[in-house]
Amino acid sequence: MNTEEKATLYELLFGIVLFSAASLLVNLFISRRLVYSLGVLLGTAIAVFMLFHMYSVLKRALRYDKDTAAKKVRVAALLRMAVMVAGVMLAVLLPEVFSFVGVLLGVLTLKFAAYLQPLTHKFFNKILSKGR
Repeated sequence: MNTEEKATLYELLFGIVLFSAASLLVNLFISRRLVYSLGVLLGTAIAVFMLFHMYSVLKRALRYDKDTAAKKVRVAALLRMAVMVAGVMLAVLLPEVFSFVGVLLGVLTLKFAAYLQPLTHKFFNKILSKGR
């Protein structure tokens, strides 16, 4: 893993953790519902799995020709979708344990982190440049 890939992975992971922590803090001050917190944590775990799975699949796909790589990426996307649907279904089937909204927000932290990544990239570059 080269340093740029590693930096992007950590920046996305930072965004996921940041949004999850913000969601958990809001819950702590407003409703203090354990069910919601467990839902956010489940959704966040799914988001982290999806991030690392996407990274490993794309890295492996670069070794194949165009058609084979496209097939492998599609199959991997279906697997990630299945994991995400399983997490949401778990919340639907066990509403006394996991909040549906919490799971959705936890999963969406990956999307939020992706939108935030250019800003986190600048932030980390600024911090790293001060240390030199």
